[in-house]
Amino acid sequence: MLETISSNRLAVYVVWIPVLNFQDEGTLQRNGLKESTRVSDPRAIHYVDPNGFSGKQYSPILNIPYHGPAWDVYLAFSADVRWEDRAPTPTGWMHQGGGGMDRARRLDGRKFADEIQKLLAAADSKTAKR
Repeated sequence: MLETISSNRLAVYVVWIPVLNFQDEGTLQRNGLKESTRVSDPRAIHYVDPNGFSGKQYSPILNIPYHGPAWDVYLAFSADVRWEDRAPTPTGWMHQGGGGMDRARRLDGRKFADEIQKLLAAADSKTAKR
């Protein structure tokens, strides 16, 4: 998906959380660094969230089954969205989850890229009007 979007206005934040097994912060840092090659785009900024705060915040927003943390999710936000007192609702999102997850939101890189292109175009349009 990132290969199809050339805009430097796209900000990419990758958050690594401990999900499959317990990892202390140091181990999670090392694993996040090792796995960061999966998203090596220069626009990507990688974060480690050792307590899984972000996954817990997005679980109810995305209606994750069994109250598990949100992980392997791809969130898109319009340019004017800010995280203030609570996690903002994404403008669009997809997942790589399994059972109980909305099948219509199953990750499709082409569809997600199209959605992001529309968000970028809308942001460009707002900037041009100013």
